[in-house]
Amino acid sequence: MRDALALTWMAHRRTTGLCAGLDLELLVLETDLRGPLRYLLLSARTTALLLRRRPRILLVQNPSLVLSVLAVVLRPLLRYRLIVDAHNEAVTPFIHQQRWLRWLSRWILRKAELTLVTNGALAAAVATQGGRAFTLPDPIPQTPAPAVSRLRGEFNAVLIATFAADEPVRAVFEAVRASNIELYVTGNHRKLDVATAESVSPNVRFTGFLSEGDYWKLLHSADAIIDLTLMDNCLVCGAYEALAAGKAMLLSANPASIELFGDSALYTDNTPNDVRRMLVQLRNERGRLERAAVLKRAELTASWTLRARDLADILRDDATHTQVRTGL
Repeated sequence: MRDALALTWMAHRRTTGLCAGLDLELLVLETDLRGPLRYLLLSARTTALLLRRRPRILLVQNPSLVLSVLAVVLRPLLRYRLIVDAHNEAVTPFIHQQRWLRWLSRWILRKAELTLVTNGALAAAVATQGGRAFTLPDPIPQTPAPAVSRLRGEFNAVLIATFAADEPVRAVFEAVRASNIELYVTGNHRKLDVATAESVSPNVRFTGFLSEGDYWKLLHSADAIIDLTLMDNCLVCGAYEALAAGKAMLLSANPASIELFGDSALYTDNTPNDVRRMLVQLRNERGRLERAAVLKRAELTASWTLRARDLADILRDDATHTQVRTGL
């Protein structure tokens, strides 16, 4: 797509897939610096890049909140159409709920010409806050050629985790205690408090950070995939990855997940007792869920292509074009 640029300060599977599907150039600006120095350096690099490239359309990922603020501030000078790909935290903050951050999030929604969200509930929240929304779930990721290794357990489940505040990982640890489920937990478990990490049962295995190839190998080798969140209407990346791998999956019972993934998943209220109950059902229904995952993968891939085509038409419009269509 000519004269269009996507920019992010953090690599994310959704943004990568979105830009690939739209044939949109994506630049990921990163640094090893942390704290204020990171924001200062990336802000300077971003400003210099935009002054040099002068895109007609700029798409940014939020988070980062700082990048999104910078994109809004520079917009009058550089006169690009600003599209914000907003994750849940950018629309209905859950982890960072300070009043000034919530105000800033609303300000970005109002200033962006279009805000991309994953589901109708978020689109409605954007509209309520004065923004324009277009609904586009994540694309189903392309997996490398399946590589499988033999895992240790009688039934092996992968818990996809980053150990963020919205992830009820402790409920899963309690649910598999004294069970015959071998639980492989991805992500940097050093973010977990020491007491919790040391109290997990022997059938919980922390994998640490995995390379892309090893990550997909683990998913293809597992019997089931678990990805839970306490956020309302949050469509977790692990659900799309489970569909890509054709695996049975357990998700949190929020309306957006139930609406999109339907009978290709089982759902839990995130309490230890319910997670335990649903894991038993997951094991019993594994075959049905794997077949449903293959069908849902094809369905969502086809629908994503149609929605992405509509979005591409919007992005090709001139800045002075008539009213932007929404995805509500």
